Amino acid sequence: MCGITGFLGFYRDRDDQKETLKNMISQLPHRGPDGWGLYTDPIVALGHRRLSIQDLGHGHQPMTTGRYVISFNGEIFNFIELRAQMEKNGTQFQTTCDTEIVLKAFEQDGPECFATFNGQFAILIWDRKEKVLTVARDRYGIRPLYILNHRGLNYFASELKCFDSLKEYQRSFNFKNLYEHGLLWNTLGDRTVYENITSQPAGTYSEYRIGEETRCYSYYQLGENYNEPVGNYEETKEEMIELLSDSVRLRLRSDVPVGNYLSGGVDSSVIAHLTKIHNKDRFKTFAVSFTDKGYDESDYQNEMVDRLNSEHIDLKIDYTMINSTLADAAYHFERPVFRTAPVPMYLLSKKVQEENIKVVLTGEAADEVLCGYDVFKEIRMLQMWRENPNNDNITELLGQLYPHLSHYKDKTQMGFMKMYYEDFLDDIDNDLVGLNIRANNNKILMNYLNKDRAVAYEKEELLQNLRAQLPTDYDKWSLFQKNQYLEMKTLLPGYLLSSQGDRMSMAHSVEGRYPFLDHRLVEKGFSYPDDYKLKSFSQKHILRDAFRDVIPGSIIDRPKQPYQAPDLKSFFKDGKLTEEASRFLCDEAIDKAGVFDKKYVNRLVNKFSRRMPKQIGYRDNMLITFMLSTQMISHAMNNPRQNKLDDSLKRVEILEN
Repeated sequence: MCGITGFLGFYRDRDDQKETLKNMISQLPHRGPDGWGLYTDPIVALGHRRLSIQDLGHGHQPMTTGRYVISFNGEIFNFIELRAQMEKNGTQFQTTCDTEIVLKAFEQDGPECFATFNGQFAILIWDRKEKVLTVARDRYGIRPLYILNHRGLNYFASELKCFDSLKEYQRSFNFKNLYEHGLLWNTLGDRTVYENITSQPAGTYSEYRIGEETRCYSYYQLGENYNEPVGNYEETKEEMIELLSDSVRLRLRSDVPVGNYLSGGVDSSVIAHLTKIHNKDRFKTFAVSFTDKGYDESDYQNEMVDRLNSEHIDLKIDYTMINSTLADAAYHFERPVFRTAPVPMYLLSKKVQEENIKVVLTGEAADEVLCGYDVFKEIRMLQMWRENPNNDNITELLGQLYPHLSHYKDKTQMGFMKMYYEDFLDDIDNDLVGLNIRANNNKILMNYLNKDRAVAYEKEELLQNLRAQLPTDYDKWSLFQKNQYLEMKTLLPGYLLSSQGDRMSMAHSVEGRYPFLDHRLVEKGFSYPDDYKLKSFSQKHILRDAFRDVIPGSIIDRPKQPYQAPDLKSFFKDGKLTEEASRFLCDEAIDKAGVFDKKYVNRLVNKFSRRMPKQIGYRDNMLITFMLSTQMISHAMNNPRQNKLDDSLKRVEILEN
């Protein structure tokens, strides 16, 4: 896993071109501590930082053939099979790394090769002959790739901070996009929360030519096999076990040791169990626990560790650690977040690095693939309610929606709950599906934004923007499939794989791998009947059923508890905002950033300075975390770090005339 940078356009001064590229590369030492390289010619520059995982002594980048140059970030897990097929057809290789597989596959088949890759990647490939830069990203947006258009040039980078190194450029928020991100936990399409910066859409590649309009092509669309025949339940269960097992097998391919994250939930426990089957050596598992018992899952983690006999490393997190670390994490996740959950993952990846582990398998994406989120229960409950408005079981079902939240168990709250959900009865089958609930919960952010920015919650406009992104078969899908699609286009790439996945692990040079995101499994799971995935209110039912005999029953049968960390409580001490939080939420800092209305910020802060209740609502936790993370990011982008490249780590330098 690595970091990539580059730009396309004429530079009059070649020395300036090289220096600009080096400055961009210098911002990514965490993504590639094992070496860096660069390639330039009069109209293109490609840079690379390497984290060595395959073929440690070779495979340095940028890598070239007679016609093509590549800067590649990622892993192609089926590279052995691809190599065997290509060698059968006469292709010769100089290394054993997957980068050369990508380069030779593109040389033979052009962009059609991307659909043959089982992996996670962001790719820049320069065609020396045709003067075309091909830019590609994996199917689900696991690896980041941003594009900035600045002063007539297109710049590309794994992380936004690379752009902050450019001369006469200042990153700034697009406030309409920022609010959309606040509503949906991501921006739609290729937009980001920043002016003039886009993101290469997942499952696509683009072709850049100087003086011509850029063309973007799709090589993959989620749900493209939605109507594929599915066997009976038992057949489907066995097929899913085989697919997931093979996904783990492929993702254990590495020339360095591979560890596992263990949360205490079903998903990571299943992945760790399959890891043990394929990895006969004792392996390391990593977990976070909390001093606040309301968030702690260590009892379940330890029960699974006993089953695995793994070498387990636990990191205990308290309020002070979250308070003191959020700013460092924000520097890496680069977009506002809504809860502090990324911070423990940031600290855990540091612990993984200290244990000399470069690769970890995690359980991310099972909830999207197999309907594990509570919003799917909400959709089912609303469907039942609408079909039978006088259903006597609605109150009971409401109490089962969020078993980890105490107010859902409080019968005195049921009248209010019914009134709240009743508003969604006519909305749940519009194109936003479950996002209606998320947007409704988050629209309060509008009140806290600077009034000069003039943002507003325009639901019809949001729907219109969404519809422009939807695939042609969307109307034929079930409500569950529609919501799966939306979760995988918003929450997954915009939050989980960004602020909790790639960015937090790579902050300490650790590569995360996600077996549930093997495209074979995702496509099969998408086509499963709804009841296979959510039976009554049993989430990820087929997964729990398939591994019931090998995972402790306490884990298999426990209600879903979303991974969370203490939010608002972490930033108050002795009735006052902590010194660290106050530095970013004081009037001077609010005025300087210009993002928020300090009257509303102070009102929220004062509310909790007077009294810290035992239970803090979703919105208050979300508001304080969103404001703090936004302020911290604003500070980071206005005060970019000055890094210098270590020349002893230079592995490739190709300067062409």
